[in-house]
Amino acid sequence: MLKGLLDLHNLLRWLILILLLVNIIKNYADLKKPFAKAHKKLGLWLMICAHITLLVGLGILAVDLSALADKSGIMSNEALRFKFVEHPVAMIIAIVLITIGKGVAKKDISDLKKHRKAATLFLIALILILIMIPWSTSSLVPGM
Repeated sequence: MLKGLLDLHNLLRWLILILLLVNIIKNYADLKKPFAKAHKKLGLWLMICAHITLLVGLGILAVDLSALADKSGIMSNEALRFKFVEHPVAMIIAIVLITIGKGVAKKDISDLKKHRKAATLFLIALILILIMIPWSTSSLVPGM
């Protein structure tokens, strides 16, 4: 079961990265165009994938934490601290940024400001996610 959750988490990671790139490019490319239904739908898909990934990640975290015998050494061990503290906190922050970026569509501001704010929040989230993905310990392809 844990392997399946890890594979799903890994697959959703790639979907989020692709959707972030598409959202960022589309928002920057359409700065002088109206904030359309397509922008809202792309943001919604991104937010849905991010929230599902968060739930799957929290499930993995709970299973791994319950299997850990000595929880007192988490903060002193760099690998454990990254896995149980740094990675989850950074990803929650990134998902909050994605959610706020999606919510920009509902604001009563100009379309130019909507595009800029959404793209900026998505870009910050992308950078944070890229920095905090455990590249050395995760497979590039789900299931491998």
